[in-house]
Amino acid sequence: MTMTTDVVKADTAGERGLTRKTARRLALAERLVYGAAGTWAAVGPQMDIPWWAHGAALATGALTCVGLWKRSDTDDWTRRLTSSLRALPVLGWSSVYTAGLLVPVYDYPNGWPLLGAAAWTIVMIPMAPWTRSKGVARAVDNLPVLVGEPEVVEGEPVTFADHMRALWNHSQATGETTLEGIRQYRYDEPDFEAIVLAPAGHAVPRTLDERAIAGVFDVPVDAVATAAVDGYGPGRLAIQVAPRLAEARRVAEALETEAEEPGTALKRIWAEHVNCVGGAAPGVDLVAYNIGEEQIRLRIAALRGKTLRVNHEALCSALGIDDISRLVMEGAGPREAVVYIYRANPLLHVRAPTVEDLTMDDRGRISVGVAHDGSAARIQLFNFDTGRAQHGIAAGTTGAGKSGLMRLLGAAQRISGVISWMADVQGGMSMPEMEGRIDYFAKGPVETMQQLRALHAVKVYRENHSSGRGDFDFHGEWRLIQWTGDEINRLLSSLDQDIRREAAWMIGDLQKTGQKVGIGVDLAVQSLHLKELGDNHEIREKGKEGHVFLLRTASSSTQGMGLDGIAPIGAHVSPIPERIYEGAGAKELFEGTAATEGVPTPGMGWLITEGKAILFRTFVLEKVNGRYPQLEKLMDGCPMPTLTPGEARAAGAAYAHRGTAAAKEPGKAADGPSRPSRGRVDMNTLNDELERITGLLEADNKAKQQNDEDLPEAPSPMAAAKAKAPTIRERILAALQGHPDGLALKEIRTVVGCGTEGGPATRSVNNEVSALANEGGLVALGKGVYRLP
Repeated sequence: MTMTTDVVKADTAGERGLTRKTARRLALAERLVYGAAGTWAAVGPQMDIPWWAHGAALATGALTCVGLWKRSDTDDWTRRLTSSLRALPVLGWSSVYTAGLLVPVYDYPNGWPLLGAAAWTIVMIPMAPWTRSKGVARAVDNLPVLVGEPEVVEGEPVTFADHMRALWNHSQATGETTLEGIRQYRYDEPDFEAIVLAPAGHAVPRTLDERAIAGVFDVPVDAVATAAVDGYGPGRLAIQVAPRLAEARRVAEALETEAEEPGTALKRIWAEHVNCVGGAAPGVDLVAYNIGEEQIRLRIAALRGKTLRVNHEALCSALGIDDISRLVMEGAGPREAVVYIYRANPLLHVRAPTVEDLTMDDRGRISVGVAHDGSAARIQLFNFDTGRAQHGIAAGTTGAGKSGLMRLLGAAQRISGVISWMADVQGGMSMPEMEGRIDYFAKGPVETMQQLRALHAVKVYRENHSSGRGDFDFHGEWRLIQWTGDEINRLLSSLDQDIRREAAWMIGDLQKTGQKVGIGVDLAVQSLHLKELGDNHEIREKGKEGHVFLLRTASSSTQGMGLDGIAPIGAHVSPIPERIYEGAGAKELFEGTAATEGVPTPGMGWLITEGKAILFRTFVLEKVNGRYPQLEKLMDGCPMPTLTPGEARAAGAAYAHRGTAAAKEPGKAADGPSRPSRGRVDMNTLNDELERITGLLEADNKAKQQNDEDLPEAPSPMAAAKAKAPTIRERILAALQGHPDGLALKEIRTVVGCGTEGGPATRSVNNEVSALANEGGLVALGKGVYRLP
């Protein structure tokens, strides 16, 4: 057993000696005293100090000699030994100090008084005689009490081995055996090992087991161990008597049990309050757990054949958690889940984004925030497996952080080389940083409609020039386009029915067919009710195909609509509070010490993507005068992608006249540094050059303006639909005009163009004629002849 064992029991009342921990501290203090005393013994005699200071050093030595003489007059050898050890350093130091007074160092070039002080210090520091004397006393005191007086040979000290043999010989349980080969592990501990030797020709009695040996030395039974001696028969038995080792084992086991107490308590709470009749989750087992400093993880599972159903608030109540935001549950299938319990809400403090966070990786993903477990919260802008752009939708009430999320998406799109088009229906108030920093930024309902028409025209252009591809070539001629509509509810619930219908139709069509040509749609809405989405359920359903952000909502119905059809198996989505109050439990409320200033939670919510529901929070940016300069700096350092010339022509005048041309981009550097003049400048030459450059610029601007004026506005898809070719029914009715006697079905098919290029199919015309006849729109004259009523 070594001196490095830290865990021992405290000394019992009245026990002499020291614990090991105290002994180490005492030895350290003693050695520090020896170092200081040795230095004083070297320099003190040479200093000009009062005579009584030197006299005190001499008197200390003299008094120590008297005390040692008196303590030596005893038969107790332990007392003599300890007294000598304790007097040794004082007598040595006093002698060295006296020698320094009698023989000044400057009288002898070798300076042996200094060497004497140094030698005393070097010997005393490792020896530590005072602490060692305590250890000698402890070793003797810890010996078992002798049964009778041991036999002592006159003139020889009684050793530890003599005591152990005496105890063995005085015990009736040991019979005629003897104790040989005694080896004490440490001089200050009673632990030892030995060999029990039976008389020649006899075996060690079977009755001499661990219990009997423990009775011989009056130690606990678990402190005794026996084993056969290798190479010998039953006449020899190896024993170990180690009460201190056994004590250390018991303490270590107690500490291990104490360390498991939180887990034991957790199992008890789970059995008493969770998995029980009337509990928070009857039939749900605690499979495994991991207890850390800041986080506890639980793996729970329902019975086989059952699905996991756990009420979030009930589980928090059962586990004694007042702040429900500290408990997060993630499903892992129909019957298993992982429960995270945090000391404090892990999303109260989130860092700012970096360029690396907002740069698309090789899987088309960007990071928009931090998940509750510290990992990155990522979404896909482009799916390389399917070759399609990704849609998304974010739902949250006012102040939930939708605009902050849209800002991050716009910055990530520019940094990742994606053409970013954004519309702020609230007139640009939600995302002022985006103006001038993305390819096309629309403010208000009117500009948003122009932008949607332009985007739809670009979609049609790409469809007509896609060369029959069924997916989008990310590395091809065209760039990925991501359209983001913030506060889009204002447009889709407009009082103008034509505007509402057209906007809903264009957004729905972009969602249905834009993915294949590299156009993604992200929407930010306050509500997912159909009346807020232009009565178009496809907008909600298609928006949930990529990624869904459920921030703090004003109603549980919005949360249910967001999860409907896409909720991962076993997902447990808890509500997001408006503020989180630390230290505001019932106890603090009762005592009047509850916190009144909570931490707001904008940007905190659930991300549903790639079949998982993750509690996360968007990156937090510092707001200065209503803007976010950190985000502006990240965007200004990256080039801004735009449409190709062909796409720009298709987008029309609205795109050509947008207010975010590259020349107006904030922070854009000049073409190159100015060069200093090397001599006098000819003013006439300079004026001529300025006139020439001015003329070129005016001509270029005039040509550009003329070209822009020639570009038409992107057509309205609804107006185009109204102006398209007549339907089959309209053609049939027009064909019968002016024929009061009617026409045969064959003649009707000829008039409407069946069999011609672009004409309707024969079966379609036959079906439509039959439908009109059944509805009363035509009168059948028999034998397939029809006329108007």
